[in-house]
Amino acid sequence: MKVVYDENEHMNHHELKLVYHPKNKKLAQLLLKQFTENLGEVELFDEYHNKYYIPILAIYYFEMVDHKIYAYTEKDVYRISCMKMEHLKQRVQSYGFYQINVRTLVNIKHVKTYKIQRGSRRRITLDNDDILISSRHYKPEFDLLVNHLKMEEIKI
Repeated sequence: MKVVYDENEHMNHHELKLVYHPKNKKLAQLLLKQFTENLGEVELFDEYHNKYYIPILAIYYFEMVDHKIYAYTEKDVYRISCMKMEHLKQRVQSYGFYQINVRTLVNIKHVKTYKIQRGSRRRITLDNDDILISSRHYKPEFDLLVNHLKMEEIKI
């Protein structure tokens, strides 16, 4: 089977379009189900209180600032409404998010590099060149993240 993708700048940037032949309808439905189950979505708001459903895969990290949780994508920042950090962590942990300090959950799929620094701190660089610092209190969580990264490298 041949798979083709095409970029269309006139589409909404929160949308993917799956085009299929009528004979492949069942396969297209299965792919759609697989995408929605594996990607997951989070309801987020911009600064004007517009609501967006953003795929979890597109989120680089979550950060709590002044008891408010923000979701950072490659270029945008959104706010999560009425959720505690512990509840968010439980919800997104299965999608590859690790807590690296009291305020931050990072998406392992966007980690480009990491370095161990003095005092058991770790410096994490993401695909979009954002830099996050892990505290020594979350060393076990960071070690899980590193092991996960190493397993991903072996699969490649």
